[in-house]
Amino acid sequence: MREVIQCLIDWLDSEPSDEKGHRILRTLAQESLMKADFEESKRRFTADAIVAAVGESLESAEPKKWIDWPGSLKKYCEIREPQIMEFARKRGLPYYPKPERKSTKGGPGRHTTFYIKAEPVPEILEEDQTIEDVRAGSNAAELQASYQMTELGEVKPSWIASWLFRHGQIELRQWHVWGILGWLAIIAGLAVLIAYAGWLSLSVPRSVTTRDLTLLISIFVIPYGAWVTIIKPWILLLDDRIVVAHELFTNFYEQSAQFELLRDGDLRVVRLVRYSAACPICGATIYLEKGEPDYRRRLVGRCYESPREHVFSFDRITRCGRLLVER
Repeated sequence: MREVIQCLIDWLDSEPSDEKGHRILRTLAQESLMKADFEESKRRFTADAIVAAVGESLESAEPKKWIDWPGSLKKYCEIREPQIMEFARKRGLPYYPKPERKSTKGGPGRHTTFYIKAEPVPEILEEDQTIEDVRAGSNAAELQASYQMTELGEVKPSWIASWLFRHGQIELRQWHVWGILGWLAIIAGLAVLIAYAGWLSLSVPRSVTTRDLTLLISIFVIPYGAWVTIIKPWILLLDDRIVVAHELFTNFYEQSAQFELLRDGDLRVVRLVRYSAACPICGATIYLEKGEPDYRRRLVGRCYESPREHVFSFDRITRCGRLLVER
């Protein structure tokens, strides 16, 4: 049981987050690990014990309501269960950790408890479905893409970014984030100053020359270039949590890759990964690309063989996508 519980802790470490559900699972796993050698009945924890271990100070809400198993925590676990199952399968474990709740009818000394259960890892069944079966019996609602993420370090960075992504990710503390924001502000300020200096130079009355025309163009090009190539990608990453990695940061032979941002308290982790899936229509590989012009501010999965027709949505939490183009 110890290695099953440790599996959950290691999975949580690989997916850092400061979300409440993530914190509850980590606390439950850490407390369970200390009692891994005991039987299941001794590895159950009340809501009060979990909240105390999390370190959450509740003023008015009850611990059971704060955990909110039926409203949020249960769904949080169910959505991530396939990822935990796959994590355990890659480790060669016959069981995977599954958080559970044991309810009671109430009364003195009877409390609802939470624990980690060891569930058998289901076998992978190879079900080959032909294209004819898809066309005949499937509709657009049934065509879903199931995305897989590469292992850390599998996506090779370019020589420019290799010193940053030595292990496939960058860990940024709070002072790193402020440093990046300051660096972006300096770049924006320099671009504005260059444009303003050019404008002052052009305001002097004289005959128009090629140099003046070049300076006029640079007044608009330099700030716009700084915004598009440097400032905007960082803002989108902070807002959307995942963006397409620029080709300058990935190896020339790599397919489309992404920068993904994970948050855990003061820690920010930026990792270089690739999400891909098998196209349920033609069997080719689906890669994440920008959704423009049809799907602004969205990443969509585009089939390598039919990137305009076989287009799927992308959810980084469920790692599933539905067909976006009507057939």
